Amino acid sequence: MNQMLNSLKKNLLIFTLSPPLPANSGAPIYITNTLLPLAEKYNLYLYTIGGEAEIEHIRKHQSEYNRYFKDIHVENRPLMPSQKCIWGQVLHSVQHIFHGLPFMDASYYSRSAVRNAKRFVRKHKIEAMEVHSSHLAFFKKFLPKLPAVMVSHNIETDIFPFWVPQQLNGWKRAAVEFVARISRKNAHQVEVENKWNFEVLTFISMSDMSRVGTAADKRYIPLCLPVKNVDYAVKTEPPVNLLWMGGFWWYPNAEGVLWFIREILPRVKERLTAMNVCLHFLGAAPPDELKALHDGQNILVHGFVDSLDEMLAQTHLLFVPLLSGGGVRVKILEAMSNGIPVLSTGKGCEGLGATDGVDVVVRDTAAEFAEAMLHLVSDRALRINLSDAGKSLLTRKYNLQSCIDEKENIYKKLFSLS
Repeated sequence: MNQMLNSLKKNLLIFTLSPPLPANSGAPIYITNTLLPLAEKYNLYLYTIGGEAEIEHIRKHQSEYNRYFKDIHVENRPLMPSQKCIWGQVLHSVQHIFHGLPFMDASYYSRSAVRNAKRFVRKHKIEAMEVHSSHLAFFKKFLPKLPAVMVSHNIETDIFPFWVPQQLNGWKRAAVEFVARISRKNAHQVEVENKWNFEVLTFISMSDMSRVGTAADKRYIPLCLPVKNVDYAVKTEPPVNLLWMGGFWWYPNAEGVLWFIREILPRVKERLTAMNVCLHFLGAAPPDELKALHDGQNILVHGFVDSLDEMLAQTHLLFVPLLSGGGVRVKILEAMSNGIPVLSTGKGCEGLGATDGVDVVVRDTAAEFAEAMLHLVSDRALRINLSDAGKSLLTRKYNLQSCIDEKENIYKKLFSLS
């Protein structure tokens, strides 16, 4: 009976940069929150990038993957140009220039990846594709007849503009700058001009969508999280727990936390300690300067954790001291969905539609950020109001069921074209 039902369902292939389950960070949450609720209606297949660690990760959570995906392919992550010899770098550049590929310094393209994708499509009679991140957009180039939706998590050229190493000079610098110009041009054509003719493009923010001038079908699908039934007023304190969330491998996070510990923390540390406040830092690859502050009492550097639930249940305030980067901060939406008030810079909360003093507190200088942090710690009533307002914002502007319905409408369009 199950085989008969599956044979009646449409077959959809999902491309991701890494295994998305369990969904315990920004990109996996955005991938899965409108996808998994539709797993009963469609046969979902997963093509993801990784290596032995990712294969072992999937094995560890095999039952969860089996629940949602009919089959999974893990493609080896190709070597970066910096990992190749000079002739390997030349060949890499020539291949990417020939195919018009973007992100040449951080590319996921390989002939093996394309060959295995085509084999996977034939094996499972795939009828449509969902591609997460323009880093994987090249699959549409090599599978042009399959209707596809490009799900943009960010405008990736904001994050990966192809940095030219400063130590280069002479002909080496000139060669890399030449490649960088082509890479950036290709990235603009893929992201902004829809070079490979995706039938539908989706965006996590209206500001990102407005930057894309193509005539293609564009849809706004924000990152929507279910609003939890959390009563902030019953949270116990002291201590008052202030939380940082975000992997430090991403430059804006590393930059932001270093700004915090160098410019903001010295202004508040003594008073926070006296007020029985604990600062918690969650995120992979914390910088040494941060790790050195861990004292096991008032400053705790946890690194990466598998589950955020316990920490979020104990958190009284999320602080987001970001100075750069693009896209929507999943950490803020996740905090709001758990009824946690937020203190952020303007850059940290851009694109959310939040209002300073209503559903978030926004401060952009170190002195203002420090003053606001101390004020929020001391004003419990203000934090309760921000908690309620944040949940209200999500209910109004980030309705999960509406986003699931929009995703299903996209699938119906794609399958009507297959």
